[in-house]
Amino acid sequence: MHGTDKKDILKDFEEFKAYLKKQVDLGKKFGLDDGKIIKSAAILGDYLAKHEEPQNGEEMLLQELWRVADEDEKQRLAQLLVKLVDTE
Repeated sequence: MHGTDKKDILKDFEEFKAYLKKQVDLGKKFGLDDGKIIKSAAILGDYLAKHEEPQNGEEMLLQELWRVADEDEKQRLAQLLVKLVDTE
């Protein structure tokens, strides 16, 4: 979340999705394939789960899912989040 006020991004789930969509679009612009974009989303998920407090119900649910997921499930959850924002 470099260069952006993370409080603004995390205060509202729609803001978080907009931020993630912007990053996905940027990754595609630079030629990253879906696998690398999903891996980056998983890294972001790990960071958020370990270092940030959920600011709303959606983030709390995502954090709980992330906490109980194994590595394959985390990759799948990251893939679903990327798909969610990529279709908007």
